[in-house]
Parts: sequence; structure tokens; C-alpha cells
Amino acid sequence: MRIQLDNRQKQLINEYWYEASKDMRVQLLNMRRKTIDIEYEELKNLVGYVAAACNHCSSKKLAAELDELCERLECEL
Repeated sequence: MRIQLDNRQKQLINEYWYEASKDMRVQLLNMRRKTIDIEYEELKNLVGYVAAACNHCSSKKLAAELDELCERLECEL
């Protein structure tokens, strides 16, 4: 599946998704690309990592960004 994301969302995913494959990291670091190609199981894994990062975040601003990203990704499930 293909998901459209902005550069900030891709940056957050790259930072908090520790199990991202090398191919996924390349997609996330390509700032000209506005989409990522991701398998359904990978997306479920990603949502879990983003939700965990949001729940353990001490910054309210970052927690809000992560929460918004998590909701955005959950809409794709």
C-alpha cells in the first residue's frame, strides 16, 4: 500500500520506528518523495511504535504530533 506523508511525518517515523528496514529508511529520508510504500503488517508494527513513543513522551508538543501521526496511520489500517 502507498501512504502519502509530509516531511515532518516521515522524520518522526524515521526517528521512532526502530525496526524500519533499510529500504523503508531510504524512502523516509528522501524528502522529495511524498509517499511511502508499506506492507499492511509493517504498518501495524509502525502504529505500535508511534503509539508507544507518544505514550512515553515528556514533551506535550511532540506527544501531540505523534498522536496526530498515529491517528493518521490508523486511518490507513
